[in-house]
This record gives sequence, C-alpha cells and structure tokens, in this order.
Amino acid sequence: MALSPAAFAAALLEEARETHPWLHHRLFRMIYQGELGRSQLQSVIRQQGCFFLDTLRHAAWKIISVGGYTPTFDDLERQRALIPLVVEEGGEDMVGGKTTAHAYLFIKLAEALGISKDEIFATQYLPTTIIEKNELFLLQRSSTLEALCGGNIATESINPIHMQRMADAMEKHYGVSRASLDFYSVHVEVEGDHADRAVRILSKLATTDEEQARGCLAMRRAITARRICADGMLEAFGAGMG
Repeated sequence: MALSPAAFAAALLEEARETHPWLHHRLFRMIYQGELGRSQLQSVIRQQGCFFLDTLRHAAWKIISVGGYTPTFDDLERQRALIPLVVEEGGEDMVGGKTTAHAYLFIKLAEALGISKDEIFATQYLPTTIIEKNELFLLQRSSTLEALCGGNIATESINPIHMQRMADAMEKHYGVSRASLDFYSVHVEVEGDHADRAVRILSKLATTDEEQARGCLAMRRAITARRICADGMLEAFGAGMG
C-alpha cells in the first residue's frame, strides 16, 4: 500500500542522510578531517568537475522531461515550479541577482587550490566518474519523478551538511580563503529549498505504489552512482591513505 506523499518523502530523505557517500564514504571523511594531501585533494576536485561544470544542463533536463509533445496545464505549472532551480544553477546575476553560475564558482574554488582553468577543463576523467555523470543525467532525462528523486532528494537534500563540512575543511586544513569558498556557501544556502521544492512537486507525482517504487529506485541509483565515483577516486588517488 502506497505511503502518504509526506511519509514517502520523509522516508527518502532519511535514507539519503543515512546512505549518501558524501556524508559517509571514507574518501570524504578524510577530506573533512584534512587527511588527504594537497595533490590528492586537487585530483578529487578535478574529477568532480565532470559533474559540477555541467550542472546547468543537468538542471535544465528537469524542465525538458516534463510533459509530452503538447503540454497540459499541469505540465506548464510544473515547468514553472522548476525554473528557479535552473536560474540558480545558471547564475542569478542573469536576472538581476548577484550570484553567478555555480560552475563558475567551482572554477574559482579550483583556482584557489592551485588548479588553473585550463587544467580543470583538460582533466582526464576516471571511468567511474563517467559512470556517475552518465547515470545522473539519465535520471534527469527519464521523467520528472526520477529527476527529482535522483537529484534533489538523493543529493541536494544532504548538500547543506556536506557543503558546510567541505567549506570548513578547505579553510581549516587546506588554507583556502573564505572568499574563494562561494561554491560551498551558496549550496549551503539554497539546497534545502531545492529539496523542499522537490517534496512539494512529489506530493502530486508519487501517490501510487508504482510511482513510489520508481522514485525510491531513482534515489538509490543516484546514491549508488555517487558511491561508485567515490570508490574510483579513493582507489586512483589513495596512495598513502593507509
């Protein structure tokens, strides 16, 4: 029997907090504690650029996946509800705000760690990094249900915790100035709203057993993809990690 939409969303959010590798994987715990060498951290950040430099398209797929060839009124309403997510990724400076594109903030972070713009765009990505990105983009293209559960619920819901830990570690252990940590601070501020917006939309999309099963699987696929990527980075860059 299907859960109520509120109970379903709460169960997904709890599972994400308990299982997401950004909160629990050894690689990220070591970053939080400052146990990675600087060159190891640079390698991790460069790999993360595979996804973080392309988040505008990732967010845009949420809207593209809504509705069929001829949209219904509900489709239009759902598209409009998703627009703020795309605007935030693309940069609120485009519509009178101050924050620029999240990808640009990521470049600024990388440069503060000694990774030039040319270097980060020339990164050779690990196979496990490619697997992560392909799976996350596939979820975005599948349907609004998979997009929200595989994106907003799976990862953005835990991002305020993860991004704050990353910012603290960068400043405390790796000497990155607070002025260069906007990539993390912006996500601490906005990701909770992203998750709340997803929960509101899910209340209309995930009301049957079949829909809830699809949503749960989408979240687990996304978290598994993130874990595969973390495993790959730990194996590739983990020399001397004990």
